[in-house]
Amino acid sequence: MTPGFPVSLFEQIADAMDCDLMLETERSGPAPGTDPFADGSADFGWICSTSYVDLATRQDKPTIELAGVAWVPLDDGSEHRPIYFGDVVVRADAPFRELADLAGQRVGCNDEVSLSGHYALRLALNDSGVDPDAFADLVFTGGHHQSLDMLLDGRLDAATVDSVVRSSRASTDSQVDGLRVLTRLGPWPVQPLVARTDLDPEVRRRAVKALLASSEDPAMQRELRDASLCCFVPVESDHYATIRTAMARLG
Repeated sequence: MTPGFPVSLFEQIADAMDCDLMLETERSGPAPGTDPFADGSADFGWICSTSYVDLATRQDKPTIELAGVAWVPLDDGSEHRPIYFGDVVVRADAPFRELADLAGQRVGCNDEVSLSGHYALRLALNDSGVDPDAFADLVFTGGHHQSLDMLLDGRLDAATVDSVVRSSRASTDSQVDGLRVLTRLGPWPVQPLVARTDLDPEVRRRAVKALLASSEDPAMQRELRDASLCCFVPVESDHYATIRTAMARLG
């Protein structure tokens, strides 16, 4: 989930779980057709929920399953639940008033597997009977912060970004704080922690227990707050049913 979320947060998470940390900074989850869990090179992963659904439904015997932990955003719209939004943002002086006004414009997207930074927009347009690829010039920027930067300097007319990342950046960046949220897409289930299916159950149990307990640790609390998050909570597979249904609609 880097570079959208701070590296220091994942360092703290890895420390709590007693795991070695590997960072993927190119996208929100494994690229379509790749699976780092298949050969055992990864035991756990914090990935976008669309990647979780893809890997968990790609074959008869999936290589991953939910570890059972997700985070809760510091966002009134999340209502202290593990849900978030794709925030479609524009500059404050932009003439756009609703999503339909972005037709023909340059709209920044995170990457091709991102939910809040891509799929949320495609789903909203598709459900309204609009072809996402014909609607606007979708520009893949490689990250939510890059999307915000390109919007601020005029290379984009709008961007769809993770609501948690936007909120965190806005707390320290007055320019981002000055952007206008045109609409919020969602809510959607937040990014989950997944585990390799054939991982030793006891290893998984200890890691999950330790991560849930770390919500009370002052150092973890600082990292969570800095990322506009508040705590870790247990989640079950049915929490992601809306993602499975939505992705099935897109085919």
